[in-house]
Amino acid sequence: MMSEEDKLNEAVEQAVEVAANKAAEEEIQELTEFESAVDETLATGYLDDTLTVTDSDGVAQVLPVLDSEPISHLVKGLEEVGGTANVFVHTAEGVVALSVVEYKPNDAE
Repeated sequence: MMSEEDKLNEAVEQAVEVAANKAAEEEIQELTEFESAVDETLATGYLDDTLTVTDSDGVAQVLPVLDSEPISHLVKGLEEVGGTANVFVHTAEGVVALSVVEYKPNDAE
């Protein structure tokens, strides 16, 4: 039989898990909406002058991220696109464009 304290601890753990899952779902939704907005804007050509960074194949890689994401997500995204990207960061104040010319953590300096 569970004590009242154990029941309370279990209820708190469940509430924390529900809140964490809801926050994660909201962040995923926000990122999905931001990615869609970036894609739509890219399709119009409005950002063509902003895409100053291209990879070795001449492709302007675009990486949309939220300012609430851990920096490790940005680093992982940069690694996935080869270390060169036009990064768009969604903030509470608007969108910030960053040009990452070269990110190669495993290369000798």
